[in-house]
Amino acid sequence: MARKKRSLGFSFPDELTKVISRQDHFQKNGTTDWADSLLPNFHPGQERLYQKSSWRVAFFIISCLVLFFIIFLRLFHLQIVQGRTNKELADNNRIQVKLIHAPRGVIFDRNGIVLAANSPAFRITTKASGVSKSRFVTREQALEWEVKNDPRLADLEVDNLRTYPKGEQFAHLLGYMGEISDAELQQEEFKNYRPGDRIGKSGIEATYEKLLRGIDGGEIIEVDSQGRKVRTLRLVSPIAGQNIYLSAGASLQERLYQLMQETLQKTGSCCGAAVAQDPNNGKILALVSLPSFDPNVFSKNLDDGSIGEIFSHKDSPILNRVIAGIYPPGSTFKIVTSLAALASGVKANASFEDTGIMYLGTYKFTNWYFNQYGKVEGAVNLAKALERSNDTYFYKVAQIIGEKAIIDWARKLRLGGKLEIDLPGEEVGLVPDDAWKQKTYKQPWYPGDTLHMSIGQGFVLTTPLQVLGITSYIANNGKIYKPGLLLSDKPNILASNLLGQNQINLVKKGLELVPKPGGTAWPFFTFPITTAGKTGTAEFGDPKNKTHAWYTSYAPVENPQITLTILVEAGGEGSSVAAPIAKEIYRWYFSPDKNKLIQDVYTQATDSSKNLGE
Repeated sequence: MARKKRSLGFSFPDELTKVISRQDHFQKNGTTDWADSLLPNFHPGQERLYQKSSWRVAFFIISCLVLFFIIFLRLFHLQIVQGRTNKELADNNRIQVKLIHAPRGVIFDRNGIVLAANSPAFRITTKASGVSKSRFVTREQALEWEVKNDPRLADLEVDNLRTYPKGEQFAHLLGYMGEISDAELQQEEFKNYRPGDRIGKSGIEATYEKLLRGIDGGEIIEVDSQGRKVRTLRLVSPIAGQNIYLSAGASLQERLYQLMQETLQKTGSCCGAAVAQDPNNGKILALVSLPSFDPNVFSKNLDDGSIGEIFSHKDSPILNRVIAGIYPPGSTFKIVTSLAALASGVKANASFEDTGIMYLGTYKFTNWYFNQYGKVEGAVNLAKALERSNDTYFYKVAQIIGEKAIIDWARKLRLGGKLEIDLPGEEVGLVPDDAWKQKTYKQPWYPGDTLHMSIGQGFVLTTPLQVLGITSYIANNGKIYKPGLLLSDKPNILASNLLGQNQINLVKKGLELVPKPGGTAWPFFTFPITTAGKTGTAEFGDPKNKTHAWYTSYAPVENPQITLTILVEAGGEGSSVAAPIAKEIYRWYFSPDKNKLIQDVYTQATDSSKNLGE
């Protein structure tokens, strides 16, 4: 069977002929229109161009390889080399630690009355320019943030606000709290503290900071990307600080504070100091310094102006005058001169004639009684010299024993040094001698300096606490105990066996005459309780001839239970200004109703402490 010839159509032969003819035409004319028709955008030699540009392709490929290698190295560094560090950073962003500050130990008086307590508070710490700043927020504000799950909750810490129910009355005894400084943070004792922490700045709060502070706890929480709390991962409860009991009594402190304030108002004095002690063990029973301040102002830290006013006030309310105020002791120093005279061999019955005026070369030294009334007192022995505070007797004695004996006994009784009370800021006062005067004034020690010192004038300076120590030495038959405020501490003797008991008794007899008729402490003449003491009226160079009023004493004579030193700055005479305060304190202290009064104060304080969260 013959194969059927396939037909391509009637027009195919004709179209083929056209194409061949057109190709021949292009070749003859040397044109390339055919290439444009069959191969659009084709140019002769383009293949050579592509061959010359191959290095660009290689550069592009190499660049891509290098880039991917750098990315690989970076990923390797982040995930392998720094993987753990980055994981910790991520966890830190997700997990936060919130401190829970330990409640500070409560401070009680000797009868269990709250003197320093805590109230719940919240503290937020923020950083600005690399500096941490802390401030307290109210409980209501903290609860509002908690309800709203506010991001600021991440910086909120549970804390306690220190409160002082007795306010100004106990300010110098308890001290105050303040934010720790940068300099303090560098000290070894504060190595576990953080910026914003509050510490005791003065008083008992500072001395017993380690006991009162406690151990902080903490809460580990998980937060979301916006800083809001998701859940608690771990909670460590804080350990509260140790409670302490002071030897001071709130009721005695309040009574002494009230009497001192009233006296300052009557006399127009700005300032004063009073301190009471148990001479049998050195425990401080009360301590008042005026003017005072409210330690709650420092705790709240809400008004910088109020804090600045306390520090800038012209009468220095921040100064604890009992331990840091230094004054000429006046006639209270005659106790020291009496002991020095007896130790140097001067007989107690040796008498000297008081003529009102005693001359040392061209200089005259007068007795106070002659100055005021123009009278003399005749023959004066040790007992009468103390009873009448006779200056002439002590001038004569000073000439006999010399300044070295007086200086030696002053230092034995801890004048010119610290009694080491457990309060910061104690001053040493001044017991001058020839070396001190040469260094300070470029002058030698003159005989007149000895006479001035014998009656507590001249250069000698003491603190009220030191005068109390001298008085306690006599009251306790020749022992000085370290003054202390912590009730649980054991007594610590600072000085004893300095002089025979018989000689100490001679001084005691003289001091017992002071509050009796004929003595200088006239407010006690009809007082039913037996007391002993020494008045003092100290000049201090005031242009108006004002004098400091002193009275230091103990009671009862048969078995001393309390020694008391009162100072009213520029208040006048010790007999008429300071002695009445001591009289009223003894009246209250030995009152049969005292225990009832203490119980009433305790009940009131207990009711008040409930409002403080205790």
